[in-house]
Amino acid sequence: MLDEWDPELTKAFAQAREPLAGDRFMANLLLTIERTRRIRMWLQIFAVVAVVITVSLNMPLVLEKMASAVRFAGDFSPTYAELLITPWGWAASMLIGVWVLFRTRPSRR
Repeated sequence: MLDEWDPELTKAFAQAREPLAGDRFMANLLLTIERTRRIRMWLQIFAVVAVVITVSLNMPLVLEKMASAVRFAGDFSPTYAELLITPWGWAASMLIGVWVLFRTRPSRR
């Protein structure tokens, strides 16, 4: 067994025991987190803008299809036809739609 010290190994151990630069590390970490949040925010904004543009370009088609669906429902069930075009009928259908969405979402248990 050798009892002599390797100077390079001793120097490497001495450097490893020095305290880490905590302030600089935290500043870089916070800067990276802020950049990531900013990029994510801009991506979400671009996604919303793309959806709004797509919906606005397709709105005439959507409104036409919705009108034909309401006409079909009115022809199929004349007693409920007037309910479909009143604000109360729209409110009731919205509540039913929200209830269906909440019932079909995955359980978080």
